[in-house]
Amino acid sequence: MIEIVAGYLVLCVILFFFQRKFIYLPSRESNLSPRDYGFAPQQAQSLENKTEDGLTIRGWHINSGRGGLVLAKAPLVDLFFCGNAGNRSDRNNAFHQLISLGPHVACFDYRGFGDSEGSPDEEGLARDARAAWACLIQQGVKPECIVLHGESLGAAVALRLAAELCAAGTPPAGLILQAAFTSLKDAAARHYWFLPVSLILRERFPSFERIPQVTCPILMLHGQRDDIVPLALGHELFAAAPAQSSSGMPKQFIELPDCGHNDIGVVDAAPYLAAVGGFYAALNPDLAPRKAEAVTPHLPRERRPRPPRPPRPQ
Repeated sequence: MIEIVAGYLVLCVILFFFQRKFIYLPSRESNLSPRDYGFAPQQAQSLENKTEDGLTIRGWHINSGRGGLVLAKAPLVDLFFCGNAGNRSDRNNAFHQLISLGPHVACFDYRGFGDSEGSPDEEGLARDARAAWACLIQQGVKPECIVLHGESLGAAVALRLAAELCAAGTPPAGLILQAAFTSLKDAAARHYWFLPVSLILRERFPSFERIPQVTCPILMLHGQRDDIVPLALGHELFAAAPAQSSSGMPKQFIELPDCGHNDIGVVDAAPYLAAVGGFYAALNPDLAPRKAEAVTPHLPRERRPRPPRPPRPQ
């Protein structure tokens, strides 16, 4: 019994001090050129910006054919925030889906991901999100032309940025959340009920506390078969959001019956594309929904961290 208790305590200590190794699962690259991932020179360009703490984050701008490579001429820009694994190159086919609906797409890798500098942590990701937003503003894009779009952990990053911008009086055009959770603590507690998650977890991402401050239009999408972030957490977060935006647009929640956590936009893509395309068109009537062909992205699997097992008693 003593050995079991000791092993359990060792496990808790390991997770407390090394939790970021389990939460953030980046793929590092020295240089991510859009040319190497199927984008023509006239279709995509690289972007970079400095964060508040002096790191360089790097990303892509992919145009939809409307406005070319001049960001300021884009009808809308979908500023996409990835989940906890891989890097932006893993989402290149998903970007093709989004631009087929009319907007441009911009995506920056977080610190420590892809070819961005630094190491990831919760506050660092918030700084990266602000730097990504600032880059678009510096390129001449107006706040009302930027849609924040996040998947899983990226949904928490996008939501925090949206709340900050709304509080500052410069709200984005809209907010799209895929497979979003109420907080990282809540999501982790569903899987690791045998651990004192509230005491161990320092990375919190408290989206439930922040979403009431979001005054821009909100679209949420969640797979009914999601076994990493249960559908119930998505519903709880949605319930905490304002009923409508400051402009009077009702919040929307779309359940995707055949989707899990990692295959939104891949499995039965039609309802996903219809919902996102309709959201874009509601924000900018020039982007009337049009048929978009589904592609098969090779997305990195969002993974819940697997803590090391405690030693067995001898």
